[in-house]
Amino acid sequence: MKKAGKQKKQDKGPEEDDFGDNCAMLTHACEASASITNSSAHTTIEDILTAINVLSSRVDMRFTELNGVISDFKAALTEVSERVSSTEAATKSHERQLEGLEKRYDMLASQYKQQEAKLDDLEARSRRQNIRIVGIKEKTENGRPTEFVSKLLSKLLGEEHFNLPIEVDRAHRSLAPATGGKARAIIARIHYYQVKELVLRLAREKAPLQYDGRPVYIFPDLTAATMKKRQAFRAIREKCRSGSIRCGFRHPAQFVVTVNNNTGTFTTPAEAEKFFRSPALLQAGERTNVPDALSDKCCHTEGWRELSLFNKDCQFISLQ
Repeated sequence: MKKAGKQKKQDKGPEEDDFGDNCAMLTHACEASASITNSSAHTTIEDILTAINVLSSRVDMRFTELNGVISDFKAALTEVSERVSSTEAATKSHERQLEGLEKRYDMLASQYKQQEAKLDDLEARSRRQNIRIVGIKEKTENGRPTEFVSKLLSKLLGEEHFNLPIEVDRAHRSLAPATGGKARAIIARIHYYQVKELVLRLAREKAPLQYDGRPVYIFPDLTAATMKKRQAFRAIREKCRSGSIRCGFRHPAQFVVTVNNNTGTFTTPAEAEKFFRSPALLQAGERTNVPDALSDKCCHTEGWRELSLFNKDCQFISLQ
């Protein structure tokens, strides 16, 4: 029986042998393919993990840099905040100092005005015995102005009005250079104040005065500040003159106007204009032909010169 079985196995055909070989080859190929697939998958995962690690390290590096920048910003912001606080404190300190300076300035400005007024008053007092003579030709005094002025005043005003020769302390031409052939004014200091007042009064009473065929004017020697204040009323004075309105100045620069027994004293031109616009004065003007001080028709008064002065009693006197 055994021999029969062996014989049966040995009697396999060539087809069966080929089938077995093919199966073996197929199995080996599957195993090789599975091995290759497993190796490729393992390699791909490792690459992904490596890339993730690289990306993570880069992100960490960027975050580290960003943290450094943020730290720098925080430090800069802290410094700016400190500077702002310091600036605010300095500003408050400066504001307090400025308030103190403003108060000091106001005080000094007030003191300056007081000192300026005192200085103007002292200058005016230093000139209270001076007179100014206008209209005398240059070099007429022949180098002896003091003697010339003494004789000139006696000749112009009359020697009979003076018990003694007029005593002149000093006399000189004004410092301003002669322009356009005009002679400079002569400034003279009269020794006695009463004589100086007498000279001014006689000059007003005997106006117009003439010497060597030319008109001569005598009036007080006023300070530049006083003259500037008086010149501010020039337009008003012209309008008053054109309307035959009595006007003049009270020392130092108070403008006085009298209309129909209504007298106004003003320190600024605006006050004078307001006076001329008052209803009472306008009604009086309708009855007496007093022109409006602001009308243009009152301004055409060129070519005249008015020396308006006041005596000690402040009465109006006009020299034409």
